Amino acid sequence: MAKSLRIAVYNDKYPTSFVTPRVSRHTILRKRFLPFNLVSSKLEGVTLIEPALSVDVVHAFNRIPVNSSKFIISFESHLPRQFALRKRGPMARYLASRIANPGCRRIIALSHFARRCFLGQHADNPNVSLLTEKLMVRHPNIVVPAVEDAMLENTAEELVLTFVGAHFGRKGGCVAVKIAEKAIEQNLPIRVNIVSSLQVGGGIWTDPTTPGFFDQYIKLLDLKNVQHYSALPNHSVRRLLRNSHFGILATFGDTFGYSAIESMSEHTPVLGTGVCALPEFLEDGVNGISLPMRLNDLGNCWNPGYNSRGEAKFAQYFQDEVERLACLSIERLKT
Repeated sequence: MAKSLRIAVYNDKYPTSFVTPRVSRHTILRKRFLPFNLVSSKLEGVTLIEPALSVDVVHAFNRIPVNSSKFIISFESHLPRQFALRKRGPMARYLASRIANPGCRRIIALSHFARRCFLGQHADNPNVSLLTEKLMVRHPNIVVPAVEDAMLENTAEELVLTFVGAHFGRKGGCVAVKIAEKAIEQNLPIRVNIVSSLQVGGGIWTDPTTPGFFDQYIKLLDLKNVQHYSALPNHSVRRLLRNSHFGILATFGDTFGYSAIESMSEHTPVLGTGVCALPEFLEDGVNGISLPMRLNDLGNCWNPGYNSRGEAKFAQYFQDEVERLACLSIERLKT
């Protein structure tokens, strides 16, 4: 039998659980780490993990553990994460050298979309062949509860949709409440649950930053067929999804879409957009509804450009897309 290893992982609240084994013959040590992104966005790609005796390897996620001599690392889109760094600056070069170093044993993309992003990021890197040899794709894992389909005998006299996401604009919350509004206008029996802390604009890369832009959507939370929860524990979210006809992830940009696979694990199909990694597991007419989007070569949603987020053209683009997606959703749900 192969040797059982002692593997240290980041003790975060949520993401690492999707990229590390739920059950393993190895000893998994959940260790504290320093989230340097809280100090500076320029440091989001690195961390220090709490030292532990007799650790064979660290399984990192997104952040490179600079105090570990031997590690494997999973990532969701780009590695190293250096969005706030000069592409060829000393910090960027250091991070690139860390994953090229023999101490980095394996680089694990969460999706084929992430793999495309990584290879595009390193197209000019002289070590690209070395990095590619370490690169593999492994989709996130999830616990599939041993429960029956709660909606199997439901007659759908009222259609229940549930949106889950802190980033209300980016993940499709605006689309969800517009669906609710159109349902009232067309006298359709549709109820929408929203689980969101309503984070919008600011540093969220998909969002318009025009002051007050999202007010038109936030006010729709008061519609009679909308139920808003600012936060719920995960088991309550799963129960809400289990008792819905569709989960909603009409996202403008998502490195994977954990809420979508959580929805599917509860026997609930997903109404989503065909962006980023979603087409790898969301099949239109099979396990949900996939709404078409204009994409770039990598599979990201096209938009007028990050630097134009404060301009009227970006706000108009976003508003038009929300309207289009809501109209498409209503038509698909009616059939």
